[in-house]
Amino acid sequence: MISGNADHSTKTNTAVPKRGRDIARYLAAICALVMCLTQARSAKADSASCLAKVSAYVAELDKLLSKERNWLTPYNDLNERYFPFRDCEADALLEVVRSSNFIRSISYSSRTKTYFIHLSNDEVLVGFVYHISEKKSETDTALWIHK
Repeated sequence: MISGNADHSTKTNTAVPKRGRDIARYLAAICALVMCLTQARSAKADSASCLAKVSAYVAELDKLLSKERNWLTPYNDLNERYFPFRDCEADALLEVVRSSNFIRSISYSSRTKTYFIHLSNDEVLVGFVYHISEKKSETDTALWIHK
């Protein structure tokens, strides 16, 4: 049995501001931290969404390139449905594009920080560019390759 007025509880010392300005600064710092964490999660979600879009595009493009050899309209329609790609991480985008059976070339301009990507079935050429600094793509129209 413990006797006397001794307080045997454990006390923790947390730094909680007591004055008005200190409280405002404390709350501003907490808000800034929450916003940074939210933006990081949002950026990852945007990249995942972009990569899902690129994956779907490459899968549909591979199907077209394997069977469609008479019309360019389906290729242009496909490009209109999917482009532009926004907020992809460049390495992940390139990994998805390289999985295509019809990848022909990927080149890079260090001056403009742009990738030039071309896919082809040797009759139709489809290409697009991806600007790393803008995290945005642009598409070209599908073209016939003249042998």
